[in-house]
Amino acid sequence: MKMKALKRVFIHVTVVACLAWSAVAGASEAGSGVSADEALAKLMAGNKEFIAGNTDGLDHKSSPSVRKDLAVNGQKPYAIIVDCSDSRAVPEIIFDKGLGEVFVIRVAGNVVAPHELGSIEYALEHLGAKLVMVLGHSKCGAVTATYNYTEGSIESPNLMSLVDSIMPAVTAAKAHGGDLEEAITENAKLVAEELEKKSAIIKEFVESKGAKIVPAKYDLYTGAVSILH
Repeated sequence: MKMKALKRVFIHVTVVACLAWSAVAGASEAGSGVSADEALAKLMAGNKEFIAGNTDGLDHKSSPSVRKDLAVNGQKPYAIIVDCSDSRAVPEIIFDKGLGEVFVIRVAGNVVAPHELGSIEYALEHLGAKLVMVLGHSKCGAVTATYNYTEGSIESPNLMSLVDSIMPAVTAAKAHGGDLEEAITENAKLVAEELEKKSAIIKEFVESKGAKIVPAKYDLYTGAVSILH
């Protein structure tokens, strides 16, 4: 009797695992259908709509049918966005995107550590996204705190870890007389540059699998996103 019960449990677990894997595989295949350039074009087109106030809203982008489709068939994001946690810089809104379109990783100062790198790797490997955007924004509080930092002014070791991550960009900006906004720009560019250095998986996807890394900056005043070069 116990053996039959165990057998039923085993079969149930196996079926669930197979279904879960099928959903992930399907999401990866579908996601890979959008190239990095196409993904960037989609984001920038959405940002233009946001600036003009012509966003569609979330009514149909988060409708019951959309939610059900995503739940059954898995997510198929075509872009990965590493963004600051600032409540004024919400990627889904400023790019006019709905559920399942963008894979967002948010952390103060849009910096990356192992957790963020692992999240990017997951989206590249298993969801099929090809574009990685590192999105900074004007008047960033994390970069401001780092720019104005003096020895001993921050007691929290957790906050200091953010300052330590952002400090190279601030130092680089100040070296040539750059102001706070220049430091914010430098931070987004530096984080983007470091992704391949910190992750062999990300490097592989960029070099041989069509992925692209793009640094960008969002202007709180105008609502515009600018690609940084």
